Amino acid sequence: MLHTKVVIEEKEVLIFFEAMYQEYSYRAVETITKYLNNAQIREVFDNLGLVHATNTEVTLFSLNGEMETIPMY
Repeated sequence: MLHTKVVIEEKEVLIFFEAMYQEYSYRAVETITKYLNNAQIREVFDNLGLVHATNTEVTLFSLNGEMETIPMY
């Protein structure tokens, strides 16, 4: 498993992914940014621990145990 550190809305975010999905990390950032106006996504993002990305979805994990999965198109 690989990871990269990115900045989304002035917050450092760790995105984890399998090597075969490395090219999708930029899409994960775009997807998260697009969905931040959703209240549930925003709540998890505000308490974000880490992000896992594949070629089809992004899953946000909060520090208090909540998670949200967002489809990537």
